[in-house]
Amino acid sequence: MSEQNKINNTKDLKRDNTVFKEISEFLGKDFLKQSYIFEGFVFNVCMKGKLKIKINYKEYLITSGNMFVILPKHVFTILEHSSDIDVKIVFISLDFIQNIPTSPNFYLLKNIEIYPTVKMNEEQQDDFMKIYTLIKKYDNDNELNKQIQDALTLSLVLIATSLFEDVQINKKIPYSRQEDLTRCFFEILLRHYETERNVFFYADKLCITPKYLTTAVKSVTNHSVQSWINEVVLIEAKRYLNTSILTIQQISEKLHFPTSSSFIRFFRTHVGCTPLCYRKNNET
Repeated sequence: MSEQNKINNTKDLKRDNTVFKEISEFLGKDFLKQSYIFEGFVFNVCMKGKLKIKINYKEYLITSGNMFVILPKHVFTILEHSSDIDVKIVFISLDFIQNIPTSPNFYLLKNIEIYPTVKMNEEQQDDFMKIYTLIKKYDNDNELNKQIQDALTLSLVLIATSLFEDVQINKKIPYSRQEDLTRCFFEILLRHYETERNVFFYADKLCITPKYLTTAVKSVTNHSVQSWINEVVLIEAKRYLNTSILTIQQISEKLHFPTSSSFIRFFRTHVGCTPLCYRKNNET
């Protein structure tokens, strides 16, 4: 993968159950061609303009009126965007989803991996913006307001997931063997990247040879299995460097490198500087 494409992560969103922001507020102003992994669901509505995004290895063109959803532990990148984009972001943590009294249709949420975007009509966009505006109105530390915000957020999640129901019922996309393997590889990768960086591990999980896995993934994504493993590890490494006070030694241990030296060597090879230099350059 191009070493010029920065890999980053948002602030430690685990501390916030919900976040409601414009795209530049949520991702930071320099978000183009950076990659992110989120510890929750991200609902996005494009109100104006257009952008080309990538979720894991698949690209999508998003235009005005499109809602798209990024699932937890998926690699998200904005490849291009028009100068007039207006995207509203709703981040929902896993803790919030797990503790709400009425659960959304998780079967639909899982299938969003296959159909992550849906076109909204004007009435649906208007409904979304009314709820979004109300949620922001009650966005403060007052306990009663927090309860109101949570109830409105639940309504928004239920409405958003319902938009995908007809799309998923009416669409059935045939997948090749290579595409199925690639999707399964990403599911396993995003569960095990912190501890497993060997192609053999992922091939064994899929009961195929490393060569066959590499050929399948490269035919679908144009990148090798190892390059995807490296990219996801770097996203996590940069998140720790940007959002924590962990030492380089502690980060190397969290990512299960045998020594801090091996972590530094890995990071410098793929980023072009040491982890410490990267942290200093990104201090605000």
